[in-house]
Amino acid sequence: MITVSDNQFYELAYDPQKNRIYMRINNYWKSPDVVPNYLNDWNKVISLAAPGFTLLADFRNMITHPASVKELHEAVANKLFESRISYVAEVSPTDRIAVLQVSGVWKQIGKGSIKVADVVLGENILDQLTEAKA
Repeated sequence: MITVSDNQFYELAYDPQKNRIYMRINNYWKSPDVVPNYLNDWNKVISLAAPGFTLLADFRNMITHPASVKELHEAVANKLFESRISYVAEVSPTDRIAVLQVSGVWKQIGKGSIKVADVVLGENILDQLTEAKA
């Protein structure tokens, strides 16, 4: 596992064996200024992945973000789409408004996500999907 970033706001890592990016969002981001390296970190982790990679996104600890931060997530979603991501498994936030924000970002790029109850289930589903594709 290659950790690209792990701080109080997010974690990004890549598993080359599975060709999978792992992302965890934490806490409240009051503005893009609290995560100045977020887009650069995404560029780094995407550059490690091969086309057809999967993403396991853990949003459990995400709290509703302001519009300026939502724009960051939209920029990342567009990068993922352009980078030929194959599947996204998402552990939804417990914050109800944050659930709507996350769903809106995926819909905007025309890519759905597989909603799962926990990280372990997401991992298993992505493993099965990638094995079936091989």
